[in-house]
Amino acid sequence: MTAGVHNPGGPVNAAQRPWQFWAVLVALYIAQGVPSYLMIMTVPAALRAAGMPLQQVGMLSILMLPLVLKFLWAPWVDRLRPLRWGHRRGWIVCTQLASVLAIGALAWVGPQASITTIVCIGMCLALSIATQDIATDGYATQQLRSDELGRGNAIQAASVAGGVLLGGTLAMALVDQWGWQATLLLMGGLSLLPLLALPWMDEGLPLGLDDDTQSGAATAPLRPSIKQFFERPGVWAILGLAVVYRLSEGMLRSMESSYLLHSGLSLSEVGVIAGSGAALAGLVGSWLAAQWLQQRSRSQVLLGLSALRVLAFALFLAHSLHWLGGTTSLALLAVGLSVQRYMEMVALYALFMASSSRRQPGTDFSIFVCAELLSYMLSAMAGGFIAKHFEFSGLFAIATAIALGCWLATAALLRRHAQVAGDGGRRA
Repeated sequence: MTAGVHNPGGPVNAAQRPWQFWAVLVALYIAQGVPSYLMIMTVPAALRAAGMPLQQVGMLSILMLPLVLKFLWAPWVDRLRPLRWGHRRGWIVCTQLASVLAIGALAWVGPQASITTIVCIGMCLALSIATQDIATDGYATQQLRSDELGRGNAIQAASVAGGVLLGGTLAMALVDQWGWQATLLLMGGLSLLPLLALPWMDEGLPLGLDDDTQSGAATAPLRPSIKQFFERPGVWAILGLAVVYRLSEGMLRSMESSYLLHSGLSLSEVGVIAGSGAALAGLVGSWLAAQWLQQRSRSQVLLGLSALRVLAFALFLAHSLHWLGGTTSLALLAVGLSVQRYMEMVALYALFMASSSRRQPGTDFSIFVCAELLSYMLSAMAGGFIAKHFEFSGLFAIATAIALGCWLATAALLRRHAQVAGDGGRRA
């Protein structure tokens, strides 16, 4: 649950939600998590192991493009109803089936196919995943009440961790044992299973909610569009927050595994930390964030996590300067940072949902997330350049300084949003 105002006078309490509602959210996010991490983690590793040149494997990074640009077609997902079975349910069925077909095509062509073939099939998969993401996030944004956002986004983050475990860690282990085709066919089959929960997916607004936004909704449009998003009061402050909040994280995250290897950890140890260790940390972080949001406002949690990030980056700097010794302490620090990342995801996405219109939830949430992802990716690209020219100590010092600046910017933007949206008297 989130720390948005609890509404005791409302007709429905969060605890009274049927378990099927939460099961649907788990199923929807796992349904997109498994194909996502299959493509992000397993396919590149398997192609490299099969002998594909490193520069060709690197071309797969273009498959991130739909995730950054999905806001461009998000209004169409909010407007159009592809099947009679329901608006967002129809999109989810179509895109999940398309994802499974793409996984099947990858299994059929095999790892010896040309990089052009792999990229073309992978782009179809990426477009399906991105479009399904719009529909799923739109459904969650539309359905979750303010007091449920923390719980809902904890489910989202935990399901991402589940996707890492299934589509990433498990699939990579199976490729080594079963081979490419059998593993991908199994993952395709697993991706179909969450569709069994769709009969429980109710798209009617819950009691106590009208067809409005969760914050400052009087200007919500009848026809979803990007233009309408930018005309809503207070949205620029949250968009600015989306850009700055994780600006420092990408540069450290992109170099984290390299630093662990540089500091003496083995490749298998780094693999455990970055794979199953990070996924399990995600489950813990999601739960911790939901509990924290139950006690404090989203603004307080976001500021607290931003301050903890400054401390974590400073500890990485101390380790690089040999003020904090040992590989054990470094491994614990890396796992702790993974816990914090998932906590940030829960709190930040809860704020994004609270700031999105119920009339175009997929569009609004996608714009926020795309801005955050673009900022993160640019920061990650800068990380390698900084580490090359200033070594790891320089990278961690710069990341710490930027993290401190982001903490100050976060505080200012949250205050600005509360003033513009008129939320100063209630929990943000």
